[in-house]
Amino acid sequence: MRALLLIAFIFNFCCISAQTISGYVYDEEENKPLEGAFVYLDGTTLSASTNADGFFKIATAQKYNAALVISFIGFESLRIDDPYKYDKPFKVLLRTDAISLQEVVITKGGPFSRKQMLRVFREQFLGKSKAGSSCKIENEDDINLYYDTATNTLNARAYKPLRITNKRLEYTVNFDLKGFSVGYNTTSLDNLYLNRSYFEGTTFFTDTSKKGSADKKRKEAYLGSAVHFMKTVAANDWQEQKFDLYVDSWRDNPDKYFEITDSLNFKKVTLVDLPNSVKKARAEREKYSVNVLKKKGEQAKGKNSDVRFAILYNKKEQSGITMNNGHFYIDQNGLFFPIDELMFAGHMGELKAGDLLPADYKYTP
Repeated sequence: MRALLLIAFIFNFCCISAQTISGYVYDEEENKPLEGAFVYLDGTTLSASTNADGFFKIATAQKYNAALVISFIGFESLRIDDPYKYDKPFKVLLRTDAISLQEVVITKGGPFSRKQMLRVFREQFLGKSKAGSSCKIENEDDINLYYDTATNTLNARAYKPLRITNKRLEYTVNFDLKGFSVGYNTTSLDNLYLNRSYFEGTTFFTDTSKKGSADKKRKEAYLGSAVHFMKTVAANDWQEQKFDLYVDSWRDNPDKYFEITDSLNFKKVTLVDLPNSVKKARAEREKYSVNVLKKKGEQAKGKNSDVRFAILYNKKEQSGITMNNGHFYIDQNGLFFPIDELMFAGHMGELKAGDLLPADYKYTP
């Protein structure tokens, strides 16, 4: 997403509170305001449209650890990280999107049909849960699918945001897909050979429920989710939230392994001890030279990528987490970063885009 952000503070504008994001959206080529540009906080229901002057304003009750996304038909979308750092209105110049003006060609050929690849895409993107199965992508023709036989990877991209109707959770979701891949151990689309699944993008939620009609189902989606777990870790209230930590197949005390400290507006989680199984495995690996380890494929990507924990929610939902470097941050909405620090398996790993709730969703027991 290449676009130009010009910070042009408007000094004669009234004072803007810390929880307000405002600015002007212009056409870069003609330097004219764009009326009707869509502006939203990624992963929330918070949005605005620009007026005839190109002006927008989004007022929030709190600061969100979310990027501001600005889009307009025929222009490249712009993502602004940490938009709250601008305490005055700023000016954004959007650049014409040459790709969007071209016809999207749906890839044909390869070892699998589009129908076969699309089935896998739905499963790995939306998920197989009750919520995921209830979802429908309204514009599937905008999805370009291709299978790379050199890497045994199914890839997908979309030049237009995917419009998703989530019937169970009663949201419509605009998902601007920026990456999707599913890797296999051989040339196959069978889950038996699947070894990784990945997708990323920006999202905007529209609440379509009426008079709390989806409250119960949304609570079900929240409880036991990765966001619920992250909030539990940050508050260190595992018992109250019905989460248990298992280390080397035994229930253990989270305080032994994780240190929680304040870091600006976030909670920093630091790994302070290792499972005994990891300590023994590392001691064994030290007997080998670095070259031998590389040949055996045992060189870790991160210094703690061999650290794994098991999580049990409400004595029934089993999940696993694998760490990378050994520390991460959690914001007040249960979102963690860096995103590549943790990998989820089991129940939390199976939750996909169809199970997502907006960051401004408030759980009430």
